[in-house]
Amino acid sequence: MSDSPVLDSPEAIDAHLATAIEPWERGRHGVRFVLCDADNQVRMHCPVDDLPPVAEPADAAQAISVFAKALADNEDGGTLLVVLTRPGSSAVSDPDRVWFHAAYQVCAKLGVRLLGVHLVTPADQRRILLDDAL
Repeated sequence: MSDSPVLDSPEAIDAHLATAIEPWERGRHGVRFVLCDADNQVRMHCPVDDLPPVAEPADAAQAISVFAKALADNEDGGTLLVVLTRPGSSAVSDPDRVWFHAAYQVCAKLGVRLLGVHLVTPADQRRILLDDAL
């Protein structure tokens, strides 16, 4: 898997998401967990589709913890990128904030490095920043 992209910059993440997420996926309510090795090289995409438009914080934390725990239990470590897909604009919404906070809380608790939480819509993609999530 040596030809897998390395997500070592915001530009690398944006370029990877632009090619890895199909147009038909961009407008669905879903979350994609991108599992990377300790050097940020992509190892696996784990999409979870057909989510309800609004997730409860405990449900988001539970979903994230499944993937973060797998990375935490790996002796070589790893990094996680959380990607939200949904219809609409790229303005950050309350449900996006739930996923953002859950991702940072779970990864901090499990000691997993989080590459960020990104939002991908039919027309745009962006990283969700702390200022967006307040």
